[in-house]
Amino acid sequence: MQTPDVVVLVPGFLGFARFGGFYYFADRLIAVLRGLLEEALGYPVPVVPCTALSTDSLAKRQGRLVKYLGDLCAASPPGVERTISGVERIHLVGHSTGGVDAQLLACTKPLEGRGWDQKANEVRRKIRSVVTISAPHYGTGLADSWLASWAENPVISWTSPVPDALRLAWHLLRLVPEERHVVAQLQLAHPKDVVNFLRQVAFHRELIGNLRPSYMEGIRATHKAEPGVSLTCFVTGTPLREDDERPSDAFFTDMYGLTKGDGEASPPVGRCRRLLEDFISTRPGSVIRSQQSRMPASIDATLNDGVDHADVLGHYDRQDSLIEGSPYNAGLFHSGAGFGDDEFFKLYRRVAQAILKTIPGARCEEDASELEIVSIHPA
Repeated sequence: MQTPDVVVLVPGFLGFARFGGFYYFADRLIAVLRGLLEEALGYPVPVVPCTALSTDSLAKRQGRLVKYLGDLCAASPPGVERTISGVERIHLVGHSTGGVDAQLLACTKPLEGRGWDQKANEVRRKIRSVVTISAPHYGTGLADSWLASWAENPVISWTSPVPDALRLAWHLLRLVPEERHVVAQLQLAHPKDVVNFLRQVAFHRELIGNLRPSYMEGIRATHKAEPGVSLTCFVTGTPLREDDERPSDAFFTDMYGLTKGDGEASPPVGRCRRLLEDFISTRPGSVIRSQQSRMPASIDATLNDGVDHADVLGHYDRQDSLIEGSPYNAGLFHSGAGFGDDEFFKLYRRVAQAILKTIPGARCEEDASELEIVSIHPA
């Protein structure tokens, strides 16, 4: 394929593009984003998901992403059957940790070494826009929790609160029959793929430490954004719900509690909080939310999305508003925010606009702001 623009989707923690029959980015996400871009541009714009290094360090994930982009755009790289030639502009859309990967690739220096090498710069010079969705740019309280400590070293980490661990395991097991559609898709994975994936997770857990707020704040202090690369961040969060109408899942509630940390905000995070408050107060129309959702009472360090990232990826209870009955496909976990088709398409129209504003001659519906607020639940 020959095209001047290509969009690369960067996955988050665990970092697979496909596992068995389950796709990290739902097919409707790829279809709607490509359709919106091609309608405005009049030529093919491939939207391609890449594979990260699961739980490996941010530095190694960065190296993997650079190599992937280089291979994707090469004229005839060895061992690569399908490539995209004529690429002038690369647009990165990163979800969760993938958003951190994408943004750090657009910084003036790499995570390892003093400067980018020539081969990396050849690829990086093509990056025109970075869009992040639910990205922990300043780390996550989940990485400081007892669950993260156990994941880093399950053999010797026995300090976890036993009742909390048992409750979390029980709530997760209760979800299995509810999420049987996902379990069935995962079962399609080849045994070799399963072994390789489990080996990666078992022997490489550096990413957990990299996502601690203290580590990420150090990275932010030393890595500056590359001038000329557009950055748009979509932030997601939802309050817990205990009402009878749309109560949050028990497992979602558990993860929400682990992710909120101790509620203490560092100075950089405090500045981000004030920025969000000001943005919401001056541009209330920027908030994407369903009629069933509830606005948070306040924006503070404890507000999060419970790491329920699936909705913004297209994995939500998809139900046609004109057809009664059960959803076409059920979502992963439920926060009570009621994220659906209307919110999904509104989100990706804004993602498309953020990309289009960096392409000369593109027709843009509206000016994409440098910061958007998505008050929905997934992530």
